[in-house]
Amino acid sequence: MKLRVLVPVLFIGIALLCSSGCAVLSKGRTQMVVVRSTPEGATGLVNGIEVGKTPFKIRLVRSSAATIEIRKEGFEEAQIAVLPMSNEYNRRYLRWGLDYEFGSMTDLSPGDINVTLRPAIAAEDRGDRFQEMSLRIMRADAMLAAKEITPQDHKVIVRQIAHSYTR
Repeated sequence: MKLRVLVPVLFIGIALLCSSGCAVLSKGRTQMVVVRSTPEGATGLVNGIEVGKTPFKIRLVRSSAATIEIRKEGFEEAQIAVLPMSNEYNRRYLRWGLDYEFGSMTDLSPGDINVTLRPAIAAEDRGDRFQEMSLRIMRADAMLAAKEITPQDHKVIVRQIAHSYTR
């Protein structure tokens, strides 16, 4: 007799647990963040620790903020803050305590990072914009000749210099 009551109660309990939408089970404690840069091959640091060259993927804890730095020779450094933001599980009526403890009620934003690095060649203020642009391009040429930057980086730098003077 007890078995007849226990089996349906157990079945209902398992069904309720599975349909409760426990975010820890479906989303997990960590989130994959993708970092890309133009040009590629820049060094990526997460909270000051080097993690690889762009493009790269990294798993970050959902409940913690992180700072991602992108560095490449000949380009200005870029910093991006990745912050936890409430997700769809936070708006549900029934919530479990573990969701909050493990950070599953948040998503990191942005989760897909695309950074365009700017050339670190300082502008000379000589009055003549064409001459100033020529000097900056010649510096980029010298960096390429000294193998401080790759031909792809040189192309990006020259394109950005020309774009900044045609606005």
